[in-house]
Amino acid sequence: MEITRTANAGVLLLLDGVSFLLDGVAQELAPYAGTPHHFREQFIKNPPDVVAFTHMHKDHYDENYAEEYRIKTLRPVYGPECLPPKVTQNIEIEAVSTRHIGKTDISHISYIISGSKCVWFMGDASPLMWKNADSFPKPDVVIVPYAYAITSSAWQITKNLGAGEIVLLHLPQRECDEYALWDAVEKTAGSDSSLHIPQIGQTLVF
Repeated sequence: MEITRTANAGVLLLLDGVSFLLDGVAQELAPYAGTPHHFREQFIKNPPDVVAFTHMHKDHYDENYAEEYRIKTLRPVYGPECLPPKVTQNIEIEAVSTRHIGKTDISHISYIISGSKCVWFMGDASPLMWKNADSFPKPDVVIVPYAYAITSSAWQITKNLGAGEIVLLHLPQRECDEYALWDAVEKTAGSDSSLHIPQIGQTLVF
């Protein structure tokens, strides 16, 4: 399994030979970085098997690019109003309706992808959504925003999910971190060997 960070809060996941682009193309929304041009070109020339987003905030979803992608590739872009198929190439996809952190007025979906390994992609879902997550398959990897590691209580919820690997996204560029979010995450969880904070363009292999 490979996870390549392609955006502020998005990844290209390769699992059992099937590729999933999740929140993978986004606009720059300072202090959060946008998706580099070469990734935008790559996904149109070589479309992933599944392209999906969690919600329509610009730092997770580029509406203009999504329309260009649909026109040029003749492939769908899935999201809260157009859910992906439940099974693709023997991999199960569960779209879970979740609440955005601090917001209740926006449609938001998290994704649980199960093949030889199980990956949970949270988007911007509140950590509180997962306090009682026993009904879902146990994750091998969870992909979460910084809010899941910024306080000890949120980090405990994250650890209680039981994943062997935790991929943390959505931190601002370090030089633009006026709220010291990097410091808070590193203080709470920085010494935990299960935690990974990839740079945009970096690939993690599990």
